[in-house]
Amino acid sequence: MLKILKNNWIDLVIIFLILVLNLFWLPSISHWSTYGLDQSISKNQISQFQIPSTPVIKLVTKPETTAQNYILVDVVTNKILTSKNSEDKVYPASTTKLVTALTALNIYPLDEVITIDEEYSEGQNMGLKLNEKITVKSLVSALLVYSANDAAYTLAKHHPQGLNGFVKQMNLLVQKYNLKNTNFVNVDGLQNENHYSTVYDLSQIGRIAVQNNILKDTVKNQQLTVSNIDGSIQHYLTSTDELLKTTPEIEGLKTGWTPEAKGCFVGLINLNGHYLISVVAQSDDRFQDTKNILDWAKQNVFW
Repeated sequence: MLKILKNNWIDLVIIFLILVLNLFWLPSISHWSTYGLDQSISKNQISQFQIPSTPVIKLVTKPETTAQNYILVDVVTNKILTSKNSEDKVYPASTTKLVTALTALNIYPLDEVITIDEEYSEGQNMGLKLNEKITVKSLVSALLVYSANDAAYTLAKHHPQGLNGFVKQMNLLVQKYNLKNTNFVNVDGLQNENHYSTVYDLSQIGRIAVQNNILKDTVKNQQLTVSNIDGSIQHYLTSTDELLKTTPEIEGLKTGWTPEAKGCFVGLINLNGHYLISVVAQSDDRFQDTKNILDWAKQNVFW
């Protein structure tokens, strides 16, 4: 009888130890297997730990362009896929307005109402009227789609420190991202020797811009109507980005042109679900040059 009880007691101890091991030791093994020791883990689990895929260049040829400066970068990895004179100083013209828009979106609420107290007539304008009341969102949309200089000026003048305070915020933004070869002295890109960038810096500004969903969605519009707050004044706007009509892979971003800068364009390219930023500057045909870069990417870039 004692022998039977002794044997049962030993069995109970063994069972207890097994239970303890199940509670404390086996979860640790399961934890390890989740990170790669267990070959049967799901694809969803694996994808959480994968690094972004890196684009591969098939050939070392370069696209043919009239642009003196260009670059093509992968948005996710920031890999430069092709470039020419990417660190040379260029005049950014109205591509400046990407930073104008980002700055306005950073410092003003979208629904904040601005009263027009001064009409601005330099360059391309949307026709804002004295005493017109219009929201920040409408002004940002107008400067991105129609490249409206009066919208850019109105947003900047609304800053507590005025135009100079707003421009200072623009420069602080690019400095935050260590873009040392860019400097702004105005908000609309009108020619000034001290207003400059590089196509590399502009590609980085493009990468920053597409992280803002409002900006990214706005630049896709071929046409847009914005109004003052009571709807009594309508502004009918057409995009300055001609490629939105003809090239489905192009989803924005911003055009620019002055006699000194020649043609500029920062493009957002959707290549089979992979996003690229193209920049051309000092171009005789900014849209055809961008299409040539896109065609080159289709033939030479793979993931």
